[in-house]
Amino acid sequence: MNLRQLEAFRAVMLSGSVTQAAAALHISQPAVSKLLADLEYHLGFPLFVRSKGVALTVTPEADVFFHEVERSFAGIAVLKRAAADIRNASTGTLRIAALPALAVSFLPSVITTFRRRHAGVSIQLQTRSSSTVRQWIANQQFDIGLATPARELPGIAMERFLRCAGACVLPPGHRLAEKQHIEPADLDGERFISLALEDQTRHRIDRVFEDAGVDRDMIIETQYAMTICALVLQGLGCSILNPITAADYVDRGLVVRPFKPEILFDYMLFTPKLRPMSQVAQAFIAVLEEHRAAFLATGRLDLG
Repeated sequence: MNLRQLEAFRAVMLSGSVTQAAAALHISQPAVSKLLADLEYHLGFPLFVRSKGVALTVTPEADVFFHEVERSFAGIAVLKRAAADIRNASTGTLRIAALPALAVSFLPSVITTFRRRHAGVSIQLQTRSSSTVRQWIANQQFDIGLATPARELPGIAMERFLRCAGACVLPPGHRLAEKQHIEPADLDGERFISLALEDQTRHRIDRVFEDAGVDRDMIIETQYAMTICALVLQGLGCSILNPITAADYVDRGLVVRPFKPEILFDYMLFTPKLRPMSQVAQAFIAVLEEHRAAFLATGRLDLG
C-alpha cells in the first residue's frame, strides 16, 4: 500500500467516479483502476462493486477505510502547512544573546520589525557580557550572538556587524554643550565616567588622552554604557560612548557631541559553526542588516 494508491481511492470517493478522479489526479482512467485494484489486493477486501454500465458501488468496508484515510490526509495537510511555516520562517524559536549596548538600544526595534513579519516565531533574548555571549555561541547554545570582537574561538563563525565612532556625552547645561565637536584638550581636568578596564574600547580611549597629554578626573568606572548615560544625566561627569546607546538618552537631556580623534566601537555578529543556520535565524539576520542599513543612511554608523 502506498500514498499514490490512497490518493486514487480518496479521489474516487470524493468525486464519485473513476473518470473524475483521473482528471483530478492528471492520470488516465486505466491508471486509476489499476491503483484501486492494487490497493484492494493489499487490503484484502473490496472497496467497490463493479458492474458493467453501472457506476461504482462503494462497499461498507470502503466507507470505514475512507474515514481513516481522511484522517491521515488531514495529518499530511498539517505537515505541509508546518513545512511551509518553517520554509517561510513563520514558526520556531530563535535564541539571541547580545551585549547590553545592542540589546537595549538596537535590538528592540529589530525585534519589532521581525515580529511584524514572523509573528509565529518565539524569541528568547539574553543580555550578557561579550565574553559570555561568545562562550554561549561557542557552546552552540544560541542561534545569534552580538558582542565585541575577540580572537577566533572553535565552533564560532564571526563577522563584523557594526563599526561606529564614539561620541562624547555631557550632562544637560554643560559648559561644552555649545561646541560642535569635542577634543581631548576640552576634557582636561573634567570629571570622567569610564568604561570598565575589561572593555577593549576603554584602552583605546585612555591611549588617546595619554597621547594628548590630557589628565581627566576619573571618578567612576562601570561596565555598561547605559549606566554611564544615567550617571552623566545626574551631572556626575562626562564620558565617551558608542552613539547607539547615547542616542536613547537624548530625549532625557543628554548632550551628545562627536569626538575627535575618532575612537571606533566594533560589534561582531557570532553564529554557531557546528550546526546549520535555521531559516528563522537567516530571516532575523536579514532584518538586522536592514536596520543597520537604516543607521548607515543617517550617517551615524560606519561599517568601514
